[in-house]
Amino acid sequence: MEKLISIIVPIYKVENYLIRCIESIVCQTYENIEIILVDDGSPDKCPMICDEWAKKDERIKVIHKKNGGLSDARNAGITIAQGEFLLFVDSDDYIEKDLCESCMNVMDADVDIVAFNYRRVYDTYGENKKECGVFEKFSNLEGFKRYINRTPFTHMAWDKLYRKCVFEDVRYPVDRLAEDMATTYKTFKNANKVGYLDRVLYNYFIRSDSIMGGKSLKLLLDAYQGEVEAYKYGNKYYPTLLVQNNTRFLNQSMKTYLKLMKNFGNDNNEDIENEMKSVLINIQEIDKEHMPFKTMLFYCCFRLNKDFAWMLFKKFHLS
Repeated sequence: MEKLISIIVPIYKVENYLIRCIESIVCQTYENIEIILVDDGSPDKCPMICDEWAKKDERIKVIHKKNGGLSDARNAGITIAQGEFLLFVDSDDYIEKDLCESCMNVMDADVDIVAFNYRRVYDTYGENKKECGVFEKFSNLEGFKRYINRTPFTHMAWDKLYRKCVFEDVRYPVDRLAEDMATTYKTFKNANKVGYLDRVLYNYFIRSDSIMGGKSLKLLLDAYQGEVEAYKYGNKYYPTLLVQNNTRFLNQSMKTYLKLMKNFGNDNNEDIENEMKSVLINIQEIDKEHMPFKTMLFYCCFRLNKDFAWMLFKKFHLS
């Protein structure tokens, strides 16, 4: 018998996109799925849409809860999930019909996470993403190294099929944006082996009104907090990856400082100034021995002229 996959969909104010999302899930070629729709106190028609779909498909379970944010909704789904495997789908996104089947076909007994490729979809078009269909498997150490380098793995929650056991002691932090930045690295630590399937199986819809596409101070600071936590975690559990970990943290710290400087530096806000000072201290304290030439070149530019470093970052994405 096919093993059960629990698909968790956190839902809030997406009535224009929710049906597309649900339809992409119920038509999966892998049929042994549990669909958990978590209505996070949505004030629109989403609660009604969820209940209507639950009447149509017995695999659908609906949670109606007080609004607590994306992390709280995902955590509520994890708590009641009955499946051996977990998949997260954001409610304005949609998935390919063979996502579950494709991942389960390569989910060997010693693999706890299978990541896959995705495409960005905008209001009027979708990107033409190349794929080769190759599956690669990595040890815990190599997987964490590749996660640090973000090649091929990302910090996103939704581009992976997880064995539920990797969430045994892991939950998403409530009241924070960029919540997966503070979570995904822990699931990689808990995994025996991880795999990457180079097939486009997920469609990531980028809305023009999404906070992820805007200049949000909270998003920037929460994302950086996740980077700080991941950096400390990596140095504690993977000391042999010190250079890779230091390199990523230096790059992300410089990028965060420049974004604070350019987007919020003229606000004359003492809290922002303190945040910038804190990031500078982190930059100064990072051990820079054995770092790649490109990173050190960017660091030298950053020290000499931050406006020039910002120009390089925007033009060449050096960090």
